[in-house]
Amino acid sequence: MWVKLAFKLFARELRRGELTIIFAAIALAVLTVFSLSSVTERIGLNIEKKTSDFIAADRRLSSNHAFTDNYINEANQQGLETASLLFFDSMLFANDELVLGSVKAVTEQYPLRGMVEIKDTLESVGYEIRGGPKSGNIWLSEGLFYTLNVNVGDTVELGAGQFTISKVLVSEPDAPFFSLAGNKRVLLNYADIGSTKAVQVGSRVFHRLLFAGTDAQLSDYYLWLKPQLKENQNWEGVKDRQSPLGENLARAERFLLLAGLFGIMLAAVAMAVSAKRYCERQYDPVAMMKTLGGSRVVIRKIFLTHLALVTSVSIIIGLSIGFVLQYFGANYLAQFMGAELPSAGIKPWLLSAFIGMTCALMFSLKPLLDLFDIPPLRVLRRNLGDRLAISRIHMASSLFTIFLLMWLFSGEIVITLILFGSSLLVIGVLFGISRALFSFGRKLGLSPGSSWSLAIATLQKRANANAVQLISFALAIKLMLFLVVLKNDMISDWEMQVPADAPNAFFINIAEQDIEPITTFFNDNNITHEAFYPVFNARVNAINGEELARRVSKQEGEERDEDAREGVSREPNLTWLSEIPEGNEVIEGEWFSNGDDIEVSVFEGWKEVLDLELGDTISFLANERRFDAKVTSFRSVDWGTLKPNFVMILSPNMAGKTPVTYFSAAKLEAQHNKGVSQLLQRHPTMSMIDIKSRLEQAQSIIAQVSLAIGFVLSIVLVSGALVLISQVQASLAERMQEVVILRTLGARGRLIKLATLYEFVLLGAIAGFVAALVSDVALLLIQQQLFDVAGRLHWYIWLLGPISGAAFVATIGYLMVANTMRQNTQGLLRNLS
Repeated sequence: MWVKLAFKLFARELRRGELTIIFAAIALAVLTVFSLSSVTERIGLNIEKKTSDFIAADRRLSSNHAFTDNYINEANQQGLETASLLFFDSMLFANDELVLGSVKAVTEQYPLRGMVEIKDTLESVGYEIRGGPKSGNIWLSEGLFYTLNVNVGDTVELGAGQFTISKVLVSEPDAPFFSLAGNKRVLLNYADIGSTKAVQVGSRVFHRLLFAGTDAQLSDYYLWLKPQLKENQNWEGVKDRQSPLGENLARAERFLLLAGLFGIMLAAVAMAVSAKRYCERQYDPVAMMKTLGGSRVVIRKIFLTHLALVTSVSIIIGLSIGFVLQYFGANYLAQFMGAELPSAGIKPWLLSAFIGMTCALMFSLKPLLDLFDIPPLRVLRRNLGDRLAISRIHMASSLFTIFLLMWLFSGEIVITLILFGSSLLVIGVLFGISRALFSFGRKLGLSPGSSWSLAIATLQKRANANAVQLISFALAIKLMLFLVVLKNDMISDWEMQVPADAPNAFFINIAEQDIEPITTFFNDNNITHEAFYPVFNARVNAINGEELARRVSKQEGEERDEDAREGVSREPNLTWLSEIPEGNEVIEGEWFSNGDDIEVSVFEGWKEVLDLELGDTISFLANERRFDAKVTSFRSVDWGTLKPNFVMILSPNMAGKTPVTYFSAAKLEAQHNKGVSQLLQRHPTMSMIDIKSRLEQAQSIIAQVSLAIGFVLSIVLVSGALVLISQVQASLAERMQEVVILRTLGARGRLIKLATLYEFVLLGAIAGFVAALVSDVALLLIQQQLFDVAGRLHWYIWLLGPISGAAFVATIGYLMVANTMRQNTQGLLRNLS
């Protein structure tokens, strides 16, 4: 019997629109979470795929000695794709020219991820393929063609073997970030290693195995592999520190994580507010049902059935709309990026449905319990039950649910606490501000016919409801401001770490007599370049006469002296300069004096590493020469400029006291390739380090994340508008009553319209100001804790928050009630009845 009644009431309320609010809130939560999680997951997968391309695999295993066969056999048994690589240096000979080349021998499966770019001739256009040279053939980088004076089809000797040059090697996906042989690369078939006779027992070679497969396959294989790994064997992936792209990928994932969390928060707020509003609107029907003899059990079954029906239908519709939304959004992003985004897995479907059900249950449970407790006497005394309007239990359970959902989605407790804590701060501040402003409004003494006076009186009358509205408005604005700062400032800051004019090639081992002709070449070809810095290597041997720990050989079983002072494991590049270089700033001490003693300025990151203080004396060992330098300053260094930088800079009086070579950097374009190769041929001691492909890859990741943030921002704007609409819609009946009363008392239509507009302007401006204030504090913490950068305040959002909040709330709010304002008094009375 109750089932039939439940469905009749459900159909009736659907026609009346009573279930619209809660239905829209659940659907909003589901479609927001699904669209955001799907798009961010697809872009994240694409970013990870791109970075995997740049190590030519999903994982790689590196070693300086050969691998046993069981490594590959086990990988093949577990369904992984594999490829073998061997790196070694060997001499190439052709046309009476001899040059040392950097050889990479590859199996036919190489590369497992990414593509090799080659050209058929020096003049032809490059194209991408997967694979390497066939046995008997060899691919040479463009610089070697000019150095050896050869063409495609010629024969070249590599070690003891002779090979036919079949292609021009343009680029490889796993080319090292810094390669001293960047212009002298050789690609060889793995089967031809023996014919070169360049790899013998004791030869200096480097082995690498590449693996590709699913995450589960790779994890299972690593479980088998880990116990067998030697100390000098490294298992690496794109997220590992060993990968130069690891930090870029980690930062991209953090940005996408923030974007997804914003969607979770907004959907949860919409559901919590809407569920409460819906249940409040059912107080009178429940009181009537109880008056007519309806039992508590029957009423509970009816409304729980309604909740189940609304939840299931809204989840289905939310998933459908979310799928369409993410489909078109992802396709647009894919076309914009010129790449096909991978398909998202089942996680967005399960996560969205789970969040929809959780929101419906947790945010509706306490309001429904309050609804069941409504006394029958409310049909006569309409104020009975109003004390249930604000429930601390409902608020606490809603907040706890939101926190758990955020934590579940992110898996990051720190970022969850920052975002959740800042939202609590918004709630607390707004409750205090709303109370203070609404009570202060009574003392303003505005004239009775003033629209501002009427607006403030309306705010005072609905103080509790307006406080809830302020909170939902402020949280929506807060999320929008977060995304605006993420897209406009933090993404830009990240992008500026690799400026557009950054050098993309380094030139090292330059002899002093070669500086003038090289400078002339750069100027004649309009190549932007940096100054030429004198460079030499030296070991930090002692500090204040105390010897640093000596490096020991584990191979020989040596043990480190535990009592010795900790040093650094590498010999740094040193230079001397008279002026502070660009991108450096003295943060402690003074730049060099003109004294006779050698002085040194140290990068601030090495201050703690070497436990240095101003005035300390550092003893250096350069070749066999020892010298001392006094620490006179510590510097901050902007390494992101990619311009020549040094951890230690010596005073100019170091000049002439040790042999040096020179170092510079330049920004090269495609038309410079041939000329630069000829330049390297004329100056054989000089080497070039090409990092162009890595810069392009880093910029590609930044562009994708920026697009993702823009997409999320558009979703949040739409979701925020829906939250506002649901809030205003819930108060339409009360506003109709106010309009009828005001018209009856003789208020003009213009006065009522302006008062309503001013009410929304005040609500939006207050919400926007608090949102801006709290957002900036939270962003400061996020920059420091999540992105490990020096945080800074964003003053422009302090102005943007109130202005955008007032405009956003006033526009949508006024449009929602405009129809009510246009109706005559008789029509409003009919609607109220």
